[in-house]
Amino acid sequence: MNHSQRVPLRLRQIFLASLPPLPSQLLPPLLPLLLPLLLPLLALLAAINAGHAGARAWQVLVLALPGWFWLWWPLRSARRRRLQGWLCLALGLAFVLDGAVRGFLLACYDALPNSSMVLSAVANTTPGESREFAAMYWRDMLEWSLFALLCSSLLAWGIRLWWRHPPRLPEPRGWRIAIAVLMLALIVGSLASKPWRRHHPLLFWPQWAQDIGDLRREWGQMDAQRQRLLAAAKQLAPTLAADSPDTLVLVISESMNRNNMSSYGYARPTSPRLFARQRELGERMEVFRHAWSVNASTVPALRNLFYFGAPESSKRVHLLALARAAGYRTWWISNHNDLAIEQEHARLADTVEILNRKPGRGSEALDEHVLPVMRTALADKAPRKLIVVHMLGLHPDYAMRHPAGMRPFLDAADGVDARLRRQGRPAWLRAMRNQYDSAVRYHDATVAATLDLSRHAPGKQVWVFLSDHGQEVGHTIDRAGHSATTPDGYRIPLMVWSSYQDTAPGASLNLPVRGDWLAHSLTNLLGIEWQGVQPGQDVFDARYRWRPPRLPVRIDFNT
Repeated sequence: MNHSQRVPLRLRQIFLASLPPLPSQLLPPLLPLLLPLLLPLLALLAAINAGHAGARAWQVLVLALPGWFWLWWPLRSARRRRLQGWLCLALGLAFVLDGAVRGFLLACYDALPNSSMVLSAVANTTPGESREFAAMYWRDMLEWSLFALLCSSLLAWGIRLWWRHPPRLPEPRGWRIAIAVLMLALIVGSLASKPWRRHHPLLFWPQWAQDIGDLRREWGQMDAQRQRLLAAAKQLAPTLAADSPDTLVLVISESMNRNNMSSYGYARPTSPRLFARQRELGERMEVFRHAWSVNASTVPALRNLFYFGAPESSKRVHLLALARAAGYRTWWISNHNDLAIEQEHARLADTVEILNRKPGRGSEALDEHVLPVMRTALADKAPRKLIVVHMLGLHPDYAMRHPAGMRPFLDAADGVDARLRRQGRPAWLRAMRNQYDSAVRYHDATVAATLDLSRHAPGKQVWVFLSDHGQEVGHTIDRAGHSATTPDGYRIPLMVWSSYQDTAPGASLNLPVRGDWLAHSLTNLLGIEWQGVQPGQDVFDARYRWRPPRLPVRIDFNT
């Protein structure tokens, strides 16, 4: 036996010696398995843990198991076993490199590779910028390259030991068959599930490369579209009235159902700060009791809002383009990470701040991060400002929409819980309602903070708060989430505060309001006079006339 053969054998002996005593009848089948199979598993665990967190890490680990699981059944032919080893090594390396790249992005930018920030940066990077990037981050790149090399070496070492000492499993019977069946079911289930499957490196990175190409092509079209919208807005020759505000702050929440806010009569104290502002500010803070979205999801709701309810019109007008043409300097401050929204709406603003760099429902970005950026925008010296603040709000998963320790309604035994029990709502749904209400309570503090920033800013200030759409959390059916088939999927809050004028008669606060008409009301608040004025759709105009929208569910719009 030469020296290179003695070293792995000695390491195996040391590793086995560190294990707790095992029954003698188990040692013979375990001896050839432990090190060759443990080393690849350790490499995979390290790489996956570096690039993923929480439940996602376990999902990706399950996706990585087929290659590792295959090592337990080596093929008989030496040639086929060599091919088997190379395939398992290649599959393992895909997960190692995936974890290292993700770990690098998380460490340097707290961003995922499919975030709009990373996609945009890569799609817009020139060779010169790539060299500058490498010069700035070479230490981090070296660190994560060494990490990838270490994991790859561990993986290759395990495969090499496996080649030299293929495991010889006992006869498949009893608990071994049960474990194999369970493992197979778990693997097949993970590959069949699209939310899991899309994170597999062999699927994720080709799609990522395609997204980069699509983004480059789309940019050419979207940039031209934005220029057309700006030009169309200028042709309308908008002007500002004498009483136009110095600043209007438009706060757009996500998935907020007004029926879960104590400001609207909900039994739990979910919005105490906004309710306190209502008492303090009196008639200056106007709370519309019956506001409705006409869409149950974000993208179409925002399109209807910003395109004055006519997003498909050949002569469509965008609110941000109109405000810019009228003389407002515009900001888009977002805690969302949605490339479609960013390209279609946010990039029309003069200044764009996308704070959330983790797309999808797994993001734990808290909305309080918008406050410092909003404070900076309010301090800008521009004479007229429109500041759009797009929050993550109550977007599922609800437990991620508030700090981990802030769960005031955990296991609540109150009137709300009692009513849900009487309605026969299952335990899991009652728990989801508690999580949702906890998120509303946290969100209340952040929304109230945006109002306070507006109140203390100099000049004439207007503040508007609404949600893009509602949320069903056991109000009508046994469901939690977006819902196009129940009224609560469309039920939203709408609040307006002005530092210098009463914007609406008291009676208007009890009128139903449509989300796709709100741009007309916002142009009124901005003091913009233009050719597309629709007083019948402006709730602040005495000529306002309500017309119910066509929705896939029957709704009493006065509830």
